[in-house]
Amino acid sequence: MLSPELCQLLAYWNELGGANALPERSQLDLRQLTPILPWMFILEMSPDGSLRYRLAGSSLEEGVGCGMAGKTYADIFHDHEQASVMEELYATSLVQGSGLVRTGAFSLDQTETFELEVLALPFADTRAMAGTVLVGVVRPFDVLNQGFLDRWGRFQHDLTTLMVVPSPRIVTSGQLSDRVNATLELIGVELRALDVPKVLDLYRQGVGKLPGQEIPSFELEALSGSQENSLN
Repeated sequence: MLSPELCQLLAYWNELGGANALPERSQLDLRQLTPILPWMFILEMSPDGSLRYRLAGSSLEEGVGCGMAGKTYADIFHDHEQASVMEELYATSLVQGSGLVRTGAFSLDQTETFELEVLALPFADTRAMAGTVLVGVVRPFDVLNQGFLDRWGRFQHDLTTLMVVPSPRIVTSGQLSDRVNATLELIGVELRALDVPKVLDLYRQGVGKLPGQEIPSFELEALSGSQENSLN
């Protein structure tokens, strides 16, 4: 099961009709997401193709010890293979207008490891390259950086699950480079689809995450043919 913070954003996006049509960026009312704002971010594509943070929450910035708005994804996770893979996955998601969920582990300074959950959902934005931005949230972690120590560029993260969020358009393995597919195969990660109705049903029932409990998902092949065809 996803953490409550990720479920809150997923439920909000779903209420805006995200499963059937991309919500407009102008519909995003951050006042409705106040409890998770410190852990939220907005990613967009720059004219040069790089991914750039348009916005980042205060807790995320405290974690890295630096303002993130205006900086690129590669600035934070440089020289790290799995980060390079995630950058391509996010870039493909932006172009396709698809959402992604990933889980795993990460460290801020190669000392303490935290559990990682990140949800990024597409919003239509005519001001952005590819006409889409990704609005996301990170599962809260113990920041422990009251001195605002600059940790920029020292992060490591490991991927354990990767899921697309079904909407009008999705990302499939066929849209990814051979390098990304080879890396996912090497680390044993299968690209699946998040079971949004089941996740939200459990969330509304107040079912929390249990040790060893898997996030509801299904194989991409189970999606309808019409949705698959919309990618071409």
